[in-house]
Amino acid sequence: MEIRTTRQAVQLARRLGRRKVRDVERRFMIEGITFVEEALRSGSVIECLVYSKRMLQQQRGWALLDHAREQGLPAFLVDEPLYGELSDTETPQGVLAVVQKPAWQQSELLQQQAGLLLALDGLRDPGNLGTILRTGDGAGVSGVWLGRGTVDLYNPKVLRATMGSIFRLPSFSGVDLPLLLPELKKSGWQVVVAIPHTGQSYFQADLRHARLLLVIGNEAHGISRDLVALADQAVSIPLRPEVESLNAAVAAALLIYEVQRQRLR
Repeated sequence: MEIRTTRQAVQLARRLGRRKVRDVERRFMIEGITFVEEALRSGSVIECLVYSKRMLQQQRGWALLDHAREQGLPAFLVDEPLYGELSDTETPQGVLAVVQKPAWQQSELLQQQAGLLLALDGLRDPGNLGTILRTGDGAGVSGVWLGRGTVDLYNPKVLRATMGSIFRLPSFSGVDLPLLLPELKKSGWQVVVAIPHTGQSYFQADLRHARLLLVIGNEAHGISRDLVALADQAVSIPLRPEVESLNAAVAAALLIYEVQRQRLR
């Protein structure tokens, strides 16, 4: 549906606050000047902007509006109280955008001859997911698979934590990991699971395999037993016995960069 009026834009922005609507519409909402600039740079399909006069208090806000108009992008001005109802941030910058979800191709990633993939098993914390995506983007991860039970990829808190990486790192939601992992192994991918205490120390393990999938588990319960059983290798981050585990995003960052360190070496 083409968005032609302020009323249509506002109604859609309200509805996109619900995951079911985002799933059906294949759209999501982003907020903030920097985030919208990132979307424009990435070539993402932006359907409209909704902004208030607050955005125009910054020169970047005027530049963003001019750029939107040059591209023929619908931009709708609303008053501050209404914008405040639509905003999901404590200190709104006065602009949000409705964006189409990226259409990544899984087959292209799985056929590559070398790469590092991530699979997230039931990760529940939005900040952890967003931070992992940002870390993976920065470290050159090729793609991320979100197993069932993982927090919504387009949750506003996840999006903010990605700092724009959502537009660059191919990510797939609602994946049946017990089906995916055997297919990857048949194609020559090595599956490494991260488990607390009982795996091989991650800096002693050989993580240089050209095609490697790293599995990170749920914050409270770790990786499910059926996925651990499918692994080629189980690794752990050394911890004192009194410490049960690390934050999932911290653990993922350590392991991702150890893989890249070993490959460079």
